[in-house]
Amino acid sequence: GGGAAAAAGVARDVDVHVGTLSKAFGSLGGFVACTTRMKQYLLTRGRAFVYSTALPVPVVAAAFAALQASLREPNIRERLWERVRQLGDALGRNLESPIVAVMVGDELTALQISQKLLRMGYHVPAIRPPTVPKGTSRLRIALSAAHTEQDVADLVRALQICGALEIAKQFKLKTRGEGSQAPGGALRVKPAARL
Repeated sequence: GGGAAAAAGVARDVDVHVGTLSKAFGSLGGFVACTTRMKQYLLTRGRAFVYSTALPVPVVAAAFAALQASLREPNIRERLWERVRQLGDALGRNLESPIVAVMVGDELTALQISQKLLRMGYHVPAIRPPTVPKGTSRLRIALSAAHTEQDVADLVRALQICGALEIAKQFKLKTRGEGSQAPGGALRVKPAARL
């Protein structure tokens, strides 16, 4: 819940923290947390920043309220990670995020399963090219602390009914021999030089 650096126990060693407000905070936009000196550098040298605008005040207020709620109610994170573990157990995977990809490979298959799930009451979008490489289309599950144990169990059953879990299993077997790395693998980043 505190980001990749916090999960790795290196948050204090990171010079620039970049995050989104559109996932856990349920808002939009993002943020950069850094020193005053780094902020000045980014403001004067960040070409993309030239055409950006500040977030609307209500958006900032909503994100701030979500941050306060997460600090005030740590059980929200605990509940979320219980659901992540539950889904991981059902999928036979060690999940490290509440956003879970179920690989299906074929774009049309991903779209068809997504539509079936939607008709069953589950919004599980198909992620396909050009967002991901051709042949690696997937279903994107986004868990939240609001989901119950029964919600996750019902979703797993819906994935089974739609054939998504069997297709994902076959996709894994097929790509295992091709030397491809599983999506979502860890990326090691070298620490930036301090300004």
